Amino acid sequence: MSDLKKDIRFKNLPLLLKDMEMKKWVIDSFFFPYKNKNYIVILKLYRENEKRPSKYAKATVEFIKQENVNVSIKGYIDFYNVHFDGAYEFCEFFGVEKGNANRDLFEDFSAIFSRYIPSEKVIVKSSEERLLIGRRTEGNNPNAIYCFDVRRNGKKEDGTPNGRSVENSNKAEILRPDLYKRYFGDTNLSFFFSDDPTEERTDREIIESFAKRK
Repeated sequence: MSDLKKDIRFKNLPLLLKDMEMKKWVIDSFFFPYKNKNYIVILKLYRENEKRPSKYAKATVEFIKQENVNVSIKGYIDFYNVHFDGAYEFCEFFGVEKGNANRDLFEDFSAIFSRYIPSEKVIVKSSEERLLIGRRTEGNNPNAIYCFDVRRNGKKEDGTPNGRSVENSNKAEILRPDLYKRYFGDTNLSFFFSDDPTEERTDREIIESFAKRK
């Protein structure tokens, strides 16, 4: 059955996904209060060849405790429900009584969650959200958030320039917006990040270093 043949619970989700595509973003964040706790939700689109847990899956979702951003639970979302690996993990994370973990548990949660999904991608985020997004955008090393250089990507076999990935653009824009604005028009350039804070350089240092290599 097509996921569009039944009523869509998450009515804002198609609008958000369309807006993200239009603005060329693969990741977003928003706040979600649940059972007297506050969470930051990270929604990320699947990469082109990434395996999906369901043919209806539209994006991954990660619920992060605002009081401790090192604690989170991951799942995926379609147009109707949020899906988690199991009821036990869900109950443990959200503080739901396990006796209530029946077959309608995720549907009840999804009904509440539907009210908090935004209808558009908002670029400007809080410092807390920017850091969380920056750690998750490229999906390799979550600790690599310290920008230290801008470099050219070289050329393809046919001589055309290699392009910067959307993920790298998003990461640079969220973590180093002024530096990104300076170079975003040249898609042959990528932004390099380290997990060592001592390697981080200021915008001026990066600009001067890049100018010497041009």
